[in-house]
Amino acid sequence: MKHWLITLAGWLTCAMLGGTAHAADATALIINVGAQHRTWARDALLHDPRMADVTVDDENLKRRLTFKAIPVSEFFKGQPASPDASATTAASDGYVSHLPMRLLLADRADGPRAWLAVEDPAAPWPMLKGQDIGPFRLIWTAPADKAAAVNESLWTYNIVRIDVAALPGARFAAIRPAAGLPADGAVMRGFAVFQRVCFSCHTLNRAGDAALGPDLNVPYSPVEYLGDDKLRHLIRNPQSLRWWPNARMSAIDEKTLSDAQLNDLLAYLHHMAQRKVSAP
Repeated sequence: MKHWLITLAGWLTCAMLGGTAHAADATALIINVGAQHRTWARDALLHDPRMADVTVDDENLKRRLTFKAIPVSEFFKGQPASPDASATTAASDGYVSHLPMRLLLADRADGPRAWLAVEDPAAPWPMLKGQDIGPFRLIWTAPADKAAAVNESLWTYNIVRIDVAALPGARFAAIRPAAGLPADGAVMRGFAVFQRVCFSCHTLNRAGDAALGPDLNVPYSPVEYLGDDKLRHLIRNPQSLRWWPNARMSAIDEKTLSDAQLNDLLAYLHHMAQRKVSAP
């Protein structure tokens, strides 16, 4: 399927930037537009009149903080952004997150709302486990009864590039389960969980955008070499199964992945273990 891309913010022009930044410039955000790209400088965004002070209970830093941010929905006004599409955010460390456009387009105060937070160099954000998480990240506001819809995996940081594309399942045929499975069955539910929780760091059948973790099916699926019980331990607390100081995988708690969803994920991985592509 053709990978279609649209701009994140048509209301900013290149003239505002005073020049074009390079992809390696950590103070600029690149938005892919087909075969072209546009770059938005941090300084230009910090002076945009849509910037507001937004106070949130930060899911990453686990504390209440105030950020300078612009509603993500503002970036898409007048743009042909389908609610059925997916936004892919790429971080400077290789982490890739697939977020549903339906959530990013929401702009009602009575539901989850996404904001693009921009770090002011005069007031840098706190470090996360010794890591700088700026200068661009997504933060979320939501009433208490809707907060569960926005788990920690959606609070992406170190963003250097944003693409808007078809959903991962449409883009990558190799990750799809066999045709004809019931939509409400465990495998298809697990497929949705995999895209939300695992696909940010891992490929499967050598397909995907991520480059942080190993492939989850080639040459073997973790359900084959770890088994269900040890894989559960790895997901809940990676260091409890194999400890090393520089481990990058974070523990995934029940708020992000319930026990029932974990069961569905295992069902999907078992199913895909029978649908391998050839190893390189």
